[in-house]
Amino acid sequence: RRELADAAAKQMMELDFFPLWSYAHPRAIELAERLVQYTPENLKRVFFTVSGGESVETAWKMAKQYYKLIGKPTKHKVISRSVAYHGTSQGALAITGIPVAKQMFEPITPGGFRAPNTNFYRAEDHIGAPTDTREDFGIWAADRIEEMILREGSDTVAAVFLEPVQNAGGCLTPPAGYFQRVRQICDKYDVLLVADEVIC
Repeated sequence: RRELADAAAKQMMELDFFPLWSYAHPRAIELAERLVQYTPENLKRVFFTVSGGESVETAWKMAKQYYKLIGKPTKHKVISRSVAYHGTSQGALAITGIPVAKQMFEPITPGGFRAPNTNFYRAEDHIGAPTDTREDFGIWAADRIEEMILREGSDTVAAVFLEPVQNAGGCLTPPAGYFQRVRQICDKYDVLLVADEVIC
């Protein structure tokens, strides 16, 4: 689209690239102000990164830092879902749930653990999983996250990383009630819930 190319060219004439880790520039500030108009009332801060993997790494670091700052320094682990894709950098690979993506780079950053995803088509592959309705299977899958938090110790788990629509292995939309149950679990054990948005 010509208007996008023109906008990019105009910006490159002014400033083509600027890392935003500790600084800002007028266009980044304008974009941040625009973005927060579309977010819920309690989400009014924007932190820009240059890639999805960097975003995941940054979110994990922020979760670890948050718990250190509030006096819970042992909370550092992350739970994600099997067959989830969160990136290919060392930290993001620890969260990614695709074993073949990690094999050549092991050992990877410690602290990533997996729970079942919401692939109802494969529900029968899981011992004890309900196979009657998607909703029942979704609650079962969410409860496996709670089980993992308890297994690892709630005092060590900082965050649960989930794609709202899991893209790896097919576009897996969670059934009704799944995210509400995960939210309850995270609130119960003081665990942050990170939405890693992936578009199918």
